[in-house]
Amino acid sequence: MNKRKLYIAMICGILGCICFGGGDWLMIYVNTAHSGNLFWLTEGVAAIPEWRNTLAMALSFPGIILYGAALFAMSDFILREREKGYTKLLLLLG
Repeated sequence: MNKRKLYIAMICGILGCICFGGGDWLMIYVNTAHSGNLFWLTEGVAAIPEWRNTLAMALSFPGIILYGAALFAMSDFILREREKGYTKLLLLLG
């Protein structure tokens, strides 16, 4: 793997992580008290404004593309073709 491809892959990975982190940050700062039968649906999550939810979901799409591209590029470090194939298969399934 040449250095240019490595740098591009690392930048894609960093940008993907920033997209995911930004979306998580938008969704996490809410009231964590919960009531009712659904333990994972807190009162704060139910009251999240629609714009925050939409923006968080919009950030996740480029985030997964950038992060996935970086992971596929990093699979070039695996030298044996069999393990490289397993890695790419697991990335596609994950």
